[in-house]
Amino acid sequence: MSGNPGRAIWLFLLLLAASASAQTTPVTRDQPAVAQATPGTHASPSPAAPAPVTHPPGSTTSSAGTTPPATAPPPAPPPIPVQTEIGHIDGASFRIDIPKNWNHGLVLYFHGYQPTPQTFDPKYPPTRVLQEILNRGYAVARSGYAVGGWAVPQAATETESLRRYFRKKYGQPHETFLMGHSMGGLLTVMGLEQDPKDYAGGLALCGVLAPADLVMQRAFANRVAFDAFFPGVLPDVEHIPPSFMMNDIPTITNVQKNLDANADQAALVRDLANIHANRGLAEVLVFNTFVIEDLRLKSGGNPFDNTNLVYNGTANDALLNQRVHRYAADPDAYRFLANWYSPTGNLHRKLLEVHTIYDPLVPASTTGWYNELTRRLGNGDQFVEQYVDRDGHCNVTADQTGLAFDELLSWVHDNQRPTPGLLPGSPPPPEKNPPKPKNPGKPE
Repeated sequence: MSGNPGRAIWLFLLLLAASASAQTTPVTRDQPAVAQATPGTHASPSPAAPAPVTHPPGSTTSSAGTTPPATAPPPAPPPIPVQTEIGHIDGASFRIDIPKNWNHGLVLYFHGYQPTPQTFDPKYPPTRVLQEILNRGYAVARSGYAVGGWAVPQAATETESLRRYFRKKYGQPHETFLMGHSMGGLLTVMGLEQDPKDYAGGLALCGVLAPADLVMQRAFANRVAFDAFFPGVLPDVEHIPPSFMMNDIPTITNVQKNLDANADQAALVRDLANIHANRGLAEVLVFNTFVIEDLRLKSGGNPFDNTNLVYNGTANDALLNQRVHRYAADPDAYRFLANWYSPTGNLHRKLLEVHTIYDPLVPASTTGWYNELTRRLGNGDQFVEQYVDRDGHCNVTADQTGLAFDELLSWVHDNQRPTPGLLPGSPPPPEKNPPKPKNPGKPE
């Protein structure tokens, strides 16, 4: 296959980690706010205060920058008190929150890529993102998965076990939705495609809506392109130590330092990855290094292959193709990655996807692949993508998540299909005033 693995692959096909959690952050337990609940099932009347946030690669803390809201949003309504249950099913931690105003609907939530299994601490309230769902009367159930990393096979099975547990204990919900961030967006698609009878619809946020092998091959190709110009800065992709951390600040800073010191070569790698700034590129490279080793271990070999790839789209493609090292995939390892998961487009439930305009980790163009697939199969009316004018992976606010969920509910309940484009109610992009021409009426 010939193409730019960072930009041209996505244009050709129309196309994490530290994962996005319910607050789109790579954490292993709920973020603290106020004390709430104890193990078992308890009412938690205390309102949830805004929780501190850490950010995944390319988010607003990076040099990629952010677009602030045009106006300050109105104060959020007080959170609805919830009844919380925390426990374990088949080795996976789970949390169930049922709001006081429960309408007997359920949202099953898939968190994104995290290095370790997520655990739930009963003293922490629901995250602000999930509180938006609870405020609307829906219960939220989520599995922490029994394994960390690319946990797609386990997450699907464990969330289905949680759904059955919820139904047995609390009764059959009158409707069930799927929702997930990043890798959880891929799991949302997987659930809707494979078990449509169980769900009313789904909301994917910053979702991986293309085949996992396609997305990860891009990440690998960019990583080894970096090695071609900056050898030895990051561990060799075939010998990544178990101690390597995906969000290690000293490592990220060292990568950025090397990029800053070699502007021309840094520009080549940024162009290839379609990432705006060296800091954001450093964050993504370190994150993906962790993911590469995780997928090698889970697949039992090397699932990555750039032997049949012609790198292009940079200012010096010839030099890049001459220098980059070539790797051949192990067939069984490659199939593991493709199987977990390649969307089929067999979509018969309504799916709304919301993305930031600039996402350096999972580009918004990724969803173009799924859009074309569903249209080709005659299911395009079941899929809509909207965007928010923000930068960073999963940098969709809690308020915007609530607005998106309202869009999905109107679609499912009233057959009001969301309008693709800017998420209604979200701050619009700032108007830009072009400079006046120096010589009106004459070519510039």
